[in-house]
Amino acid sequence: MVEHRSPKPRVGGSSPSAPASLDAGDKPGVTLAIHVGAHKTATSHLQHGFSKARGILRQKGVAYFGPELLRGKLPMPRLAGKTTQPPTALLDAFHRNRACKLVLSEENILGTTRSDMVAKGARFYPAAAPRLTRLMQAVGCQNATIYLSIRAPLAFLTSAHGQQQNAGRFDPMETYLAKIAPDALRWSDLVSRLGAVPGVGRVVVWCYEDYPAIMPLVFDDMLGRGRGFELPERKRLVGTSARALEHAQAVLQADPARDVTEVIREARALFPKSDENPGPAPFDADALAADLDRYTEDCARIASMANVTFLRLPAAAGA
Repeated sequence: MVEHRSPKPRVGGSSPSAPASLDAGDKPGVTLAIHVGAHKTATSHLQHGFSKARGILRQKGVAYFGPELLRGKLPMPRLAGKTTQPPTALLDAFHRNRACKLVLSEENILGTTRSDMVAKGARFYPAAAPRLTRLMQAVGCQNATIYLSIRAPLAFLTSAHGQQQNAGRFDPMETYLAKIAPDALRWSDLVSRLGAVPGVGRVVVWCYEDYPAIMPLVFDDMLGRGRGFELPERKRLVGTSARALEHAQAVLQADPARDVTEVIREARALFPKSDENPGPAPFDADALAADLDRYTEDCARIASMANVTFLRLPAAAGA
């Protein structure tokens, strides 16, 4: 079932304007569909699908901007720290595609999976709202729909921590969670903060657990009916075993000059994840079950929020 909420009214004069160095007459404020992730919710696979379908989408009147562009030749503005120059290359690209529906996808708008950015206390992505605000102001976006995929919090934290370890940051889970209150984390808080950013008209949310079956509903909302595309085959991600991580850490401690990616790859080959070499399991069964109960309640809370569209599979309607 798709739950639609009426967009909140726009208040005259409250939308952020384009950077002063740009000619507002030539480059008016844009309308964007912004997919912000979250991390570890099949975001990379979805972005891969968008990139492969870029030409087809362009023919259907959709211009897609993903990480391969936003971290390359069309860089976004800096979302933290000192203000930088306006993102003129990106704005020019928006202007060239002004007759298209503009879709932007970048999970690092929210932050990263680094422990201080992914969560703090009871709050997912504590800097997400000011980062999104800065982006909206820099590109002169007057109307945005935000697209967000969520995941059961403890599974999300386990996967986010694993991503950090795969990058060679081997802090144990206890250290990773030192300033986080996992039992108190609620995605509804993040949805509320994103929805309150000036210029955001609506937030669309779906569950990672429903991926990829949920994507036709997401595409209908994000791109318009008839503009969806076939996702590429999704490779099964085996993950990294705890033993492989321990081996990689030992190798890097002995030889810090080694390339982290290469060491992790070698360790995964030596100790592939299996029943014999399981992945890290920082939370017990009781904790995971309680987390799922809280997550279910939080999903119901999100579905009841104003200016939010919560997408669910028909089989899950009323659950």
